[in-house]
Amino acid sequence: MISLLQTTVANANESLMVKDGKIYLVLTIASIIMIGLFAYVTSVDRKLTQLEKNIKG
Repeated sequence: MISLLQTTVANANESLMVKDGKIYLVLTIASIIMIGLFAYVTSVDRKLTQLEKNIKG
């Protein structure tokens, strides 16, 4: 009985997110954040590599 109730509540919440289109907004924002973090880490890596080359040579 409890698992049936949990499944019903989960399905209702899921359909609400999909119905309103909020899930797409959340996915878009999460993707933008991940792309930004990847770009930042890549930038820092390039700078560190350049500094290492300057120190060695």
